[in-house]
Amino acid sequence: MNRKKSTAVAFYSHLGLRSKMLIIFIMILVIPLSLQGILTYYEFSSTVERRSADYSTQIVGQINRNLDRALLEMQRLSLMPLYDTQVLTILDKYSQSQFVQTRPTLAEMEKMFLYISGSAYNRSEVKGIQIIANNGFIFTNVDSSIMNFYVDVRQEDWFRRVQVADGAWVVIPQHKPNYYNESSQQIFSIARMIRQPDKNDVIGMIKIDLKLDVFRQILSNVKFEEKGSMLVVNGQNELLFEESSSNLEPRLAEALRGTQQPNENAVRDLVLDGRRFLTIVDYSDYSGLKVIDFIPVDSLLSETKKLRNFTILIAVIFVVAAGILSFIFSYHLSSPLIRLKQKMQLVERGQFNQSVPVMSQDEIGQLSRGFNRMAEEINHLIKEVYWIGLREKEAELAALQSQINPHFIYNTLESINMKALERENYEVSDMVSTLGQLMRYTVDHNDRLVLLEEELASVGSYAKIQQLRYGDRLRFIFDIEPDVSCAYVPKLLLQPLVENSIFHGVGDKPQGGTIWIAAVRFGDDLLLTVRDDGIGMTESQIERLRLSLTSPLPDGERKQGVALRNINQRLVLMFGSSYELQFDGSPGQGIAVTITIPITERKSGDVQNFAG
Repeated sequence: MNRKKSTAVAFYSHLGLRSKMLIIFIMILVIPLSLQGILTYYEFSSTVERRSADYSTQIVGQINRNLDRALLEMQRLSLMPLYDTQVLTILDKYSQSQFVQTRPTLAEMEKMFLYISGSAYNRSEVKGIQIIANNGFIFTNVDSSIMNFYVDVRQEDWFRRVQVADGAWVVIPQHKPNYYNESSQQIFSIARMIRQPDKNDVIGMIKIDLKLDVFRQILSNVKFEEKGSMLVVNGQNELLFEESSSNLEPRLAEALRGTQQPNENAVRDLVLDGRRFLTIVDYSDYSGLKVIDFIPVDSLLSETKKLRNFTILIAVIFVVAAGILSFIFSYHLSSPLIRLKQKMQLVERGQFNQSVPVMSQDEIGQLSRGFNRMAEEINHLIKEVYWIGLREKEAELAALQSQINPHFIYNTLESINMKALERENYEVSDMVSTLGQLMRYTVDHNDRLVLLEEELASVGSYAKIQQLRYGDRLRFIFDIEPDVSCAYVPKLLLQPLVENSIFHGVGDKPQGGTIWIAAVRFGDDLLLTVRDDGIGMTESQIERLRLSLTSPLPDGERKQGVALRNINQRLVLMFGSSYELQFDGSPGQGIAVTITIPITERKSGDVQNFAG
């Protein structure tokens, strides 16, 4: 295997630039186009499925809500006999004997017919309302030519359901009652036992037979997907209604009816006979009914497949055209030159620690060796120049500090403080006193390394000033291990991080936030962490922030992140490349910045040597 690989590498290294260009160009073109096409197709398909699922979920939910309203009206209608004393009296009269064919009087039948007809008036979805006495006689508004007024309904499955409910309303799935003479269409019903209000004795039953047009009216404005299906079933998955596309095969429709869906709202995939269906289930806690929509995924993706085929055709045309052009102009380009150009661009952005692998002995290989030597020398010179510039800046800062009379500044601030106290403006007094402490730390100390407790005191002064500005919206928590207070850290190391958390993390949040400053010992290292619970950053934003620590900012752009970049460069220059800023965070959860430095404790000789 290695021998074949070495032979291939040797063969490739001896190819001319034109042949190398042709081979690499075709590979670079075909592979990304293929991956892009595949990713685009699947992303577009996923988007179509997701949007269809969201839309269908809303539609199915609305259908179930409309169905709940219709059933609520029928449920109220089933309670109306309890409020009519004449109806209760008639039912009580014929409730004494079970299924003894005692025919009611004409007046009683007329009263019940008028009552039932009034309840069913202007309700086109109601096929009939039956009030069944205990003796088996059925009072109804249905034409007597198609009704059996004496029928033993005790053997009917729906009758047992109503008995088990014991007075609660019941939704009965599709069935054909035996009291109809005609071979009528399937119906579903709402039924309940009727109890005597004062005795709670069962005196009859009311059964409201509904046409399946109830569902069709609700679904009249719903557009079904091609070859799709919608079912309405109860909690035991018994069918109440089905609406299927005419293009759906009967065998597949039967298989869809046989699937068991949970009694909960759900969106899931279903595969039947090798076909994938997007299944949306909406469950009603009120009625216990489920509306299930089966959407064939292949019908959703019909337009996506057209886009895929068109993309493939265009890609093939472009690959052929690009192959011809690459053959003609290949001697102008080569992969080693492209690789060398990319490395040079990285050097231009400030990443000087670059090298180009030497793959051949031709002019490109010689140029690569020269580039490697040049990049190494530039990297070395840049570090030296940076150290010199840093020393110059520190000298300028020291010179500037020496020109400022600290006593004049402190006396002025003390005068302002006394004036604020005279006028009882204690908030201004606190801010001036804190500012004086912060300036004393910044101006009076010229050391590059200070005790951690001094650095934390300076951060505390800065935090107090910011709290006077933001009030209760801004909170600080210091979590410092006692044994690290005497460790030495670079001066003004934490204050820029706290400032960054305030202005970019929690400052703009209406509810404000909390900033944690922590310091712990980890072996021979000191871990300093500044964390907030602000707006946070995405992974891509954190990655760009990491890159900005080592890459120079383009000219003309706002100098954002300069403080973090300077802190990182100070850490690298003082302690080495392994000590630099680390970031961790997520959107809405804030961000944490961690600094790791070697512990240097209170030993004056060692500290001075290290600081120098």
